[in-house]
Amino acid sequence: MLGIAPAASQLRRPMTCTEEASVGLDAVPLPESAKPQPQRARTFSLVSSGGLLTVISAGRSDYYECQVASPRSNERTPRNAIKCQNGVYFLLIDLNKLNFVEAQLNPEDRTEIKMSYGSCRNL
Repeated sequence: MLGIAPAASQLRRPMTCTEEASVGLDAVPLPESAKPQPQRARTFSLVSSGGLLTVISAGRSDYYECQVASPRSNERTPRNAIKCQNGVYFLLIDLNKLNFVEAQLNPEDRTEIKMSYGSCRNL
């Protein structure tokens, strides 16, 4: 599935991930006196098989194509991270620290622009 052995072997085991923070663009700004409602932390599972990453959340499965996240030109050491995408969803997973960053980018609807991060653990 992936070009580096550590990433491929770590993804053979399913993981569960918990979103720690999320920020998005609001369609309608809240009045000054209104308090934003806290959102419940989203939890989802990651399973890798057949060259795809499957994200399972709230009974729904989404499939992502993944590749190794290569280091920037000014970094000397390779990362043990993968980047995955699916239409308007982008997911970067650091397999050493088991952290993730997810972005939802839809140029047609600003209410569907969101950035979140969190941590994962192996099952």
